[in-house]
Parts: sequence; C-alpha cells; structure tokens
Amino acid sequence: MSVVGLLILAAAGGVGLLAYGSSQRIVDQLWTRYASQLAEATTQRTLRLFEPAPPYVAMTRDAALGSRLDLGPFNEAAPPGALLDHLRAALEAHPEFSWTSFGSADGTYVAVHRDPEGATRGVWRTILDEGRTRMRELVPDPDAIEGGQRWGWRTVSTRDDGDYDPRARPWYQAATGAEDGVWVEPFVFATLGEPGFMYARAHVAPGDETVDGPGPDVVRGVWAVEYETRHLSEFLARLDVGEEGRVYLVSRSGEVIGHPAGETTTGADDALSIARAEGHPDPMLAAAWAAARDGDLEVAREVEAGELLVMSHPLPADSGIDWNVLVAVPEAEFFAPVRAQARTTAIAALVAALLAILCGVFFSSRISGALRVLADELERIGRFDVAPRDLGAAESFVREVNDMQDTTLRMKSSLRSFGKYIPKEVVRSLLLEGVEADLGGRQAELTMLFSDIAGFTSVAETMDPDDLVAVLAEYLEGLSDAIRSHRGTVDKYIGDAIMAFWGAPQDDADHVRHACEGALAMKARLAELQASWDARGLPRLETRIGLNTGDVLVGNFGAATRLNYTVMGDPVNLASRLENLNKRYGTGIIVGQATAERVKEHFVFRPLEWVAVKGKSQGVLIHELVGRRGEVDDAALAAIAAYRDALELYRARRFAEAAAAFDALEPLHAGDLAPALMAEQARHFAAEPPPESWDGSTSMSTK
Repeated sequence: MSVVGLLILAAAGGVGLLAYGSSQRIVDQLWTRYASQLAEATTQRTLRLFEPAPPYVAMTRDAALGSRLDLGPFNEAAPPGALLDHLRAALEAHPEFSWTSFGSADGTYVAVHRDPEGATRGVWRTILDEGRTRMRELVPDPDAIEGGQRWGWRTVSTRDDGDYDPRARPWYQAATGAEDGVWVEPFVFATLGEPGFMYARAHVAPGDETVDGPGPDVVRGVWAVEYETRHLSEFLARLDVGEEGRVYLVSRSGEVIGHPAGETTTGADDALSIARAEGHPDPMLAAAWAAARDGDLEVAREVEAGELLVMSHPLPADSGIDWNVLVAVPEAEFFAPVRAQARTTAIAALVAALLAILCGVFFSSRISGALRVLADELERIGRFDVAPRDLGAAESFVREVNDMQDTTLRMKSSLRSFGKYIPKEVVRSLLLEGVEADLGGRQAELTMLFSDIAGFTSVAETMDPDDLVAVLAEYLEGLSDAIRSHRGTVDKYIGDAIMAFWGAPQDDADHVRHACEGALAMKARLAELQASWDARGLPRLETRIGLNTGDVLVGNFGAATRLNYTVMGDPVNLASRLENLNKRYGTGIIVGQATAERVKEHFVFRPLEWVAVKGKSQGVLIHELVGRRGEVDDAALAAIAAYRDALELYRARRFAEAAAAFDALEPLHAGDLAPALMAEQARHFAAEPPPESWDGSTSMSTK
C-alpha cells in the first residue's frame, strides 16, 4: 500500500510541476507577443504619420519641373502667391503637416505653417545685402492688394534685421547632398517648444540651354515638410501597458521622440532642446534605454534590464527613420499575479491528479477505449470540425459514457446550426484561443466590403417566391464563398446585401490585396451564376461593390446575452456609400483612396472623381477597380490615362477643356456613365464657375 501511495504522490507531483512549468512558458510567450504587438502598433502609427510627405514632395517637384508651379525669382512685382497657395493647400490636405516650405538656391525662403493657435501663416524671406534678410509674415487674404496687385496674401509684419539663409541650414545641405529625399535629425520648433521632424528633398532641374545642348543639372532649391512629434506622444499615452508600463520612441542617438507623458524636451527658452533617454527624469525610460543601447538597436529583441521587462523594436530600415520603439513594464507587475495564479493552479492540479489517479485505477481498463473515441471527437469539435461521424465505437456499458456520446452528438448538431448564423471564422478563432466571447473591441486597420443587387426590388416583383428564394440563396452562397476563399469574413446579410471585411478575426498583413482579389472573384462567380440562370430562364442579377480601408473598431458588440462580431467606424460607412455610388457612375466596384493607394502596384484603378459623401465636408478621390495588372488591355489603360488627364483639367478649373476631354472618351465598359457625367459637370461649371473655395470635389446630398 505504501508503494502505491508513493506512486500516486510522485504522479501528482509531476503533474503539478508540469503545470507550473507550462504556465511559466505561457506567461513568457504572452509577454513577448504582447510587447511585439504594442511595438508594431506604434511602428505602424509612426509610419502612417510620416507616409504622406515623400509623395507630396515628389508631386510638388514634378509640378514645378512641368512648369505648373512658379519658383521665382520673386520680388515686389512678382510675389510668390501661387507657391504660397500650393504650400497652404498641402497643409490643409494633410493635418499632420506643421510646415511646408521651399528654400531657393538664390536664398529666398517661402513657407506656410500653423501658428500655436492653429491659424495658417505664410513666410517670405529674401536676401538683402551684407548678409541681412527681409522676412515678411503673411496671412491668406484673397481681397488684399499689395504692390498694386491682388495676389491672395496680406503682409502683417516685415523685418529687415534677420540673417536667415536657408542654404546654410543643415536640412538644406543634407537634402542637396543626397540623391533622394532625406529624413533630417529631430529638432525643436522654436515657436511651439515641441520636438519636430523633417523630410527634405532637393529640387534638381535641367541646366540652361547651350550651343552643345542642355547644361548639367542644377539644384534650384529644397522642398521640405515638417512635423510635430507630439502626435506620437499622444498616441503612446493611449496605449494600455498595465498599471505602470510605458511605450517610448527613441532615436538611435538617444533623443526622446515620443513619451507618454510628453517629457520630450529639456531646458527653457534659448536653452530648450530635445531630451535624451540617458539620464532622463523618467527612471523607467533611462533604465530601458541603458539596457537596449548595449545591444544591436537594428534588431527587434527582448532586453535584460533587471526588474524591468523591455522590448526594443526598430522602425523598418527602408523607412529611412533611425528610431526604436521601447516597451517597458515592471517585471513584478506583469508576472507576479500570473505566477501566483500558476502556483494555485499547480496545487489544484495536484489535488485533481490525485483524485483522477485513484478513480482511474478502478475505471480506466473498462472505459478507456470509449473515452479515447470521445476525446478524439471533442478535439475535432475544438477545431470546429462538426461534420457528422459514426460514434459506434464510443458505446459503453457505463451509462455516463453513453450520455457523453449523446451529448456530443447533440452539441455537434447544435454547432452546425449555430455556424449558419455567425461567421465560422469567428467561432473557430474563439475555440482555438480558448476564450469566451465577451463585449469589447479593438482598434485595427481593416478593409470593408458592401455589395448590393442592382434593381433587386424590381426583379423580385417579377419572380415566383420559390424561384426568388432559390436564386437569392445561390447568389449569397456563391459570392460569400468567393469572399471566404480570399481570407475574408462575411459579417452579415442585410436583405440582398452582403457586408464583409478583411483583417479580422485573424490578422492579415495583406488584407487590402486580398479584399480586392475577393471583389474580383465575386464578379467572376456572379458571371458563372448568370450563365446558369440564363440556361434556366431566370432573371440575371447584377451586383455593385464598395471597398474601403481604414482604422475601425472591431469586436463583439451588442448586449451581454446577444453579441455580434462586427466593425464600426467612419471607414465602414464610407464603404457603404461607395457601393451606392456605383449607380452614379455605371460601375461595378468602387474603392476608396486609401485602398487604391495601398495596392496600386497589383491592380489597375480608374480615378473617378473627388467626392464628399453626405455628412462629410472633405472630399476624397474614389476609384473604380478595373482589374489585375497584366490582365487589362492596352486600349483600356490608354482610356484610363486619358480620363485621369481630363480629371486633372477639371480639378484645375479648366472646365471647357475638361468637358471636351471627357466628351472624347468612349465608355470603358458596358453601362459606363462616368465620362458623360463628368463632361456634363464640367460644362455646368464652365457656364457657372464654382466658388474660389471649391476643392474639386462633388458633395453628395444622399447616402
């Protein structure tokens, strides 16, 4: 009897130790995953903030090279009104920009910025003599007249005692010494007392004509975009890192770029400078940096830092920004409660193991076979594999085992029915992660889709109800399969409409591309269904699709007793509005600007128009998804290019030229209304020009 007792205790002790060790490993893995997700979220937020600068500078440079933007020389008779207007438009189009500027090779400096109160201000600096400069501070005023002319800006102050020369500034010299754009080392905004960051690119133009041809390229100046990094600090402050944990942004040289408490500067007045992580008043930051800098800052890794848990994560090398995200959490805060729970679990496991062993000695030989069959079946259910199977081998003389078999079969039947009402991907995710569905959501970038049947009410009125139900079922099943086959999640059916999204519940870094592939697959599947309906003498259904990408709230919403896994936010509403806009343009798939920009190297898009949907004052450029690159013929590509040129004329207020250009275009496909619609709009504006504040967009009065 003592030998059996020792064996039981040894088995129970082994189970307890295994449980404790497993808990430790799970906690370690949880910390690594948690810190990596925070670091990745911070990285993506940072890159999104800076993302518009390079394309804006490239577009502005191209406009100047194409003689669409005058770069001077400027003087009282030829002020830089058009250049100031261009810089101001960029500032208004990109709220994240703080300054936009051009420093000329002749020493002239023209810039537009926001003052501390958020008002738009212009700056025009010119070189006088003996190193002195004249600085004019300007404000937009379309009615102001200076120097005998109206050029859209009014001078509010003039100073001739400065010595500012853009050519001597580090950002100018860094840009002129680089082949492409450069991100300049962080600095402090003198007017705001906040850290700033700048992207600069030299404006290189062909030299003057000589008898031997064009002279060598010359630097005409430098374009620059400046940011306030306080937006990053505000984002870091919103991250949930436990009670005392924090996330920081630090440059490779140790400058504090982002701090959740905004502690990014030191000193005051003329001595104000960017704070350094080394010796920072925040002891957690100082300790985390001291540990991280001793290793390789260009590799994402966990860092040994005594009583702190630290994750160092660099921004991607191809971004050109040498910064690191530091995630720091006190070790005791993160691990102590979990370890205490692990010890409790281990003790409970030992007790349960002891009881299980005692019972198992008696019953195992009699019921183990049936239980193995049921265990295998439950493991399949855990993977949401609920297909019918024969469980005859699980029959047992023990009534409870038979009850388990009956319960398992009923559970599988219920789950099969359950799976018809909610997305299987959501159920499978919950089961694999072993969590209970609770109210709550998370912020994530997803791509949303809405589709609707064109003229469904009219079609339904002409069909037999049974035929209508059958055709609608084929339509919804076929298009839903197309969505799921490209990693999409079907959210719900709203009558004949389908709502779906990509990027959740399972993360998908390529969700934008998969969404576009899914939309094209829906069209291809619909064509197959239409052939079948034609053969059976049934009406053809046509579908309209809207796609949009953006940051939304995704998760379980509703009441505690009834949840719906779905998405919410403005990007969702815009996707729905885009689907409805297909009626206006005679198109099949319309996508938002964010979607088109992300996958333009994989797909061909036709820009349709700048549209401000109902409830929004800011217009966005919407696009028609035409097809995959390499599958669209040359004639269609040429037509798209011609449409794009006509659209640029339209937005440039050259309405008569735009109308003629649109009139010259043939429809891109059957039912295409876009060229004729835009031609009519251009003719209307040619006759009745829009106000000067018009930004090129059409406001929609209906949803």
